[in-house]
Amino acid sequence: MDNVLVVFLKIMPIILLLLLGVWMRKSHFVSADVISGIKKITLNIAIPSILFTTFFRADMTQEMLMLAAVTFAACLTAFGLGFLIKRQRRSTNPYLPALFTTFLTGPVGFPLFSSYFGEENLYKLAILDAGHSIFLFTVLIAFMGSAGTKGTVDGRKNLWVPLCSMLRSPMTIAMIAGIALSFSGYAPMIEGYPAGAAALGAVDLAASSAFSLSLILVGYELPLRVKKLGRTLADVLLRLGMMLLIAYVLNTVVIAGWLGLDKTYQMALYTMFLLPPSFIIPLSITEQSEEKQYVMGFISLHLVVSMAAFILLMAVI
Repeated sequence: MDNVLVVFLKIMPIILLLLLGVWMRKSHFVSADVISGIKKITLNIAIPSILFTTFFRADMTQEMLMLAAVTFAACLTAFGLGFLIKRQRRSTNPYLPALFTTFLTGPVGFPLFSSYFGEENLYKLAILDAGHSIFLFTVLIAFMGSAGTKGTVDGRKNLWVPLCSMLRSPMTIAMIAGIALSFSGYAPMIEGYPAGAAALGAVDLAASSAFSLSLILVGYELPLRVKKLGRTLADVLLRLGMMLLIAYVLNTVVIAGWLGLDKTYQMALYTMFLLPPSFIIPLSITEQSEEKQYVMGFISLHLVVSMAAFILLMAVI
């Protein structure tokens, strides 16, 4: 019980910021236009800044980059299982398979992991997220376009749009730049040069707001009610159990066994696989439908379950 309380207190700031976002929406403290502006700042400046500094200061190895491929393969496997679940359930929701893959890593996973393991270990989760991001902006976006247009040719043509968008994304550019400079060996020289140190100081200041803003945004955008609670909870628990099983196999066989990486990498994988699916899924559904409401309710309920699961897992392991 003491361990549970310790973990809970460590992630309490995250829960409070999520609740602050919920309150801001419910009380109309700020308008939707203000939130839209905050989102632009967060996605295009704050989170890219923290990704750049995280990889720039990390001691990158080839083994770490292999983890990105492992995460991509895991997302693809979970996606396939999602189709099997849809068939077994005889569900008419075309987006159901998407709910059994991808993770809400940036807005929730990064602050959750760093709150417990420290920002100095954040790159271990970020490198896992690299493979996940490639899957998200290629395979999943192509599927969402196809599902939304019932498999028409126009839906498939849209594949290159999100792919090019990902390559131009400030988050992708920041991640690649940070990794490249870390591998180049010039990072210490840049930090030791006064102009370089000043520039990195500015990036650090921009990064300092990333976690707080992203958590407030998540809390603001989540729906307050979940329809068909029983069925949604059953699907959430099914996904959570499936993801924990995949994470256990990957940690045992790949991270600890094959690559021989330390336990923090295993905790990074568990943290990621506890998270709800990405917000990209409901954002890709343009029509207001019962299926979209179910997707939003699924993510909202999963976030609550994820927090509880993280507390229990960290207290036990």
